[in-house]
Amino acid sequence: MKTLESFRVIIISPETLIVLTSIFIYNYWPTFFTHIGHQFKTNNEIWKFTPTIPLAISGFSVQYAWKILFPSEKALNSLLISWPGYWKLKLRVILSITLCVVCVFFSILIWIYSNSLPEKVIGTIFITTIMISLTVAFNQILAALKIRELLEIIR
Repeated sequence: MKTLESFRVIIISPETLIVLTSIFIYNYWPTFFTHIGHQFKTNNEIWKFTPTIPLAISGFSVQYAWKILFPSEKALNSLLISWPGYWKLKLRVILSITLCVVCVFFSILIWIYSNSLPEKVIGTIFITTIMISLTVAFNQILAALKIRELLEIIR
């Protein structure tokens, strides 16, 4: 059951749409990513801060993961934890953190291999990792707000 739910969460997600859109743009409009990759290869100033963007968003996501899973005082948290659908919520939080870690991994890869990777690949990886990280963070903010709202109604 958990494997099927994991598969469903991964396949039916905005992050998958971002990956598919990136693949489409990579194949049919590569100049967009090539231009971004060219900026990385020619501008050394970019390397001072841009690879850390997914890392910063990942840290933010881990912080919000706690707000999603443990949003309030102990009594309301135990109410949330005892909810039968809590495992689905926890699974989504774990998968979102995993996505952020994967984005950090890929941004480190383009940081390390910037001289040997084609410009189009660098641009694609960078834009895709930023978009996925931001989407995950935004969805976590929305989830934390909704859970907090629901627990306030119950209180």
